[in-house]
Amino acid sequence: MPVAFADFLQAKFALDERSLNREVRAAFLGALRSLPQIQCLDVGAGTCATVRRLLNSELTTPLSLTALDRDPGLLDIARQEAEGWLHALGLEPRVEAGAILTQGERLTAIRFAVDEVKDHQPDRLYNVITAHAFLDLAPLPQALRLFAAWLQPGGNLYASTNYDGNTALARVYDDADFEARLLDHYNHTMEQRRVDGQATGGAYCGRRLHGLLPEYGFDILVHGSSDWNIAPVLGEYRDGDAVCLKALLEMIYGEGRRSGLFCQDQLDRWHEDRLRLLQRRRLGLTIRQLDVLARYSPQEAVSRCSGP
Repeated sequence: MPVAFADFLQAKFALDERSLNREVRAAFLGALRSLPQIQCLDVGAGTCATVRRLLNSELTTPLSLTALDRDPGLLDIARQEAEGWLHALGLEPRVEAGAILTQGERLTAIRFAVDEVKDHQPDRLYNVITAHAFLDLAPLPQALRLFAAWLQPGGNLYASTNYDGNTALARVYDDADFEARLLDHYNHTMEQRRVDGQATGGAYCGRRLHGLLPEYGFDILVHGSSDWNIAPVLGEYRDGDAVCLKALLEMIYGEGRRSGLFCQDQLDRWHEDRLRLLQRRRLGLTIRQLDVLARYSPQEAVSRCSGP
């Protein structure tokens, strides 16, 4: 059975937890602790992995989170699980007007918004925006313009696990040239992706994001790699890694099949070989990714535009 997208998102939580850049994450949490209250928008929230991480980060600052995603099914999963996350922290959640609220020492409000990013109409300015494994799917200039409009001056953007151009499998396939062409095509499909006619962050989202941020008034505070490394450890895959690897093989295979560029027999043999190694716990995969923490400083954009 193919891996459902929601199951893939759930399975990769621990993989992301291991992979997030420690220095960038520490700087982000340090910035949050300096705030009197946190007003956070999580774009492309999915099943709310970022919300879960923020709840588990031992923040004592009052926390107001808006989880934004176009898929109501994913947000329904998050809504159902969020109460359990709060109970596990010793908090008593209640539901009010669709939001999940807590009282006491850790004031928390979690709201869920079903919408495209471009159609979101915030009722407040945020001091934090998070985007986890999302910006490769979105037109970057449009997203950064919106983030600049939605952030308070001095607000933080934490963009994590931005794909940056490389997927590699180990062991090497017998027909290494075939696998190289297939993985190149996989990247190419990301480069060809369009949303409302606009190119997305695509296969080189990490470096593109890093290059574009200053143009939209963002000062990059820290950045670093958050590469995925899926490999058996002492003969076993960790956490949900086997599910993630199976899902990624399906994505690569599916893109190759839809293209019509590859002999179906060759493609099937490749997929069967990779699945066989997965089942034997002998297959590994690495993916290059980048994390960025940036501060919105609108004066920076003005000075760059005006020149010397």
